[in-house]
Parts: sequence; C-alpha cells; structure tokens
Amino acid sequence: MLAVVPPERRAEIARQLGTFRAELLFVGHSAEAAAVIREDDVYQVALLPASLSDTDWWELWGVLALLNPPPAILVYARETTFLLWSGVLELGGCDVIVEPFSDEELQRAVLRAVKCFDESTRINRNDSPRSAF
Repeated sequence: MLAVVPPERRAEIARQLGTFRAELLFVGHSAEAAAVIREDDVYQVALLPASLSDTDWWELWGVLALLNPPPAILVYARETTFLLWSGVLELGGCDVIVEPFSDEELQRAVLRAVKCFDESTRINRNDSPRSAF
C-alpha cells in the first residue's frame, strides 16, 4: 500500500493498519513518490490526501497511472463535499474518507479499496466474474 501521509501522522496510520500486515510505503509528497515508485511495483491501494495542490495531484496521478495495474485510490480529507467526492470518483478513485477516522473506519475503507482494485484488475484481464452458483 502506498500512503502519502505527513511524517507526523505515519506512526498513527501504520498503527491503524497494523492488523492488515500489509507492506506500507510512506511518502510525503508527489516528487518523493515519483522518485521511489518503479513501473513494475504493484500497490493495491494508494491513500492520498485531498489537501495536495493541483500540481502535486496531477503529478502523483500521472505516476500512479503508469503502474500496471494502477492502484485503487482512497482519498482522505478533513471534510468532504459533493464536488470532491464526485471528482475523485470521476477520475477513477474508489472512495473518500473523512478525518478524523477510527481504526475500523480506515480499515473498512481500505478493504473497500482492495475490493475495487481486485474488481478492476479482473475486468482488465477480461476474466469473467465467478458465479456464486
């Protein structure tokens, strides 16, 4: 999982996601992400702050779009509006989560994003959904 989180929040986010036993890659900004992410890296989820500048958003979005498969985008924000939420979905993101969030809220949001990632990779591989029957 890729998480764009300020240094002072990394320990908290790592603790909140500790039960997943997932490998977390923390970066502070889009330029750092561009420097450490390689095209053959696979991240199921990218946790991104809504507070990034437009330039950072587009730079980071460009880096993530080069990944194959691209991660599911989970945005966190202090408050959300219909414009933010619909904009995230319109650009292919999965969800917006509002701060402060509990451990359970973050974990549920990440699980939804993983499901979104799994569904998009299945569709991109042209696999048929498995029948429940």
